[in-house]
Amino acid sequence: MGVRWLTVALVWWLIDGIAEADGGSVQLIATTVQSIPVKIIRVDMNDENVKVTGMLAKQRRGRTEPLESMVARARPTAAVTGTFFGLRNYLPVGDIVIEGKMVHFGGVGTALCVTPDNRVEFVDVQRYRREDWSAYDFVLRSGPRLVTAGKIGVYPQAEGFRDRRLLRPAWRLAVGLTRENHLLFVGTRKPITLSQMAMVMHRLGCVDAINLDAGSSTGMYYRGKVLMRPLRRLTNLVLVYEQRETFEQRKYSILPLRIRQ
Repeated sequence: MGVRWLTVALVWWLIDGIAEADGGSVQLIATTVQSIPVKIIRVDMNDENVKVTGMLAKQRRGRTEPLESMVARARPTAAVTGTFFGLRNYLPVGDIVIEGKMVHFGGVGTALCVTPDNRVEFVDVQRYRREDWSAYDFVLRSGPRLVTAGKIGVYPQAEGFRDRRLLRPAWRLAVGLTRENHLLFVGTRKPITLSQMAMVMHRLGCVDAINLDAGSSTGMYYRGKVLMRPLRRLTNLVLVYEQRETFEQRKYSILPLRIRQ
């Protein structure tokens, strides 16, 4: 306990002081961590009404779409850019599972996994190995890992990330889980390194965290407002709904065409 937990408590006390009043189980927070300005979408995964899922551009693999078009169709409470994708074929580099069904195999990265009852896990998978994701409602493989079991560690090449541009300072997005079972989607438009982003996630209390696609793809949306507009069209998003009922009403506008029932 001691100093570390006191530090985490103080950080969240300051953050709670500036969280938007209408947040509920999904809150928008703006703060600064060691001189790095960040926006945080904090999702209370203890709330059974919360739904975290994903979507593909134009409901297909290998397509692109403006962020505004995607959120207009999905109408989520919040949304952020998902995993990386090829700029020639527009295919994501990581696996994506939506509503329990594999919609794309990419084979690279660490998986953010969410069960139907909102249990969150970060799963390390051998590169290019097909994994059985049947236990999960939503899976998104991205990376590299930033925090593992409460410790900072960034090893992009070991996870299959070869693009050297990933190592340069850039706009960043990441997702992490706290001990309180809060999922944090954190973005900054200050160019920083992966190691700096890992430090930010650790300071915010994340025990596990991975990097998401960012740079020119950086997109963040919250309750009708685009907080960070990407400079390019996107291929996939992570969606957050405060009420599952809203997702159920919109899911046929979200689900990939080949898994719609």
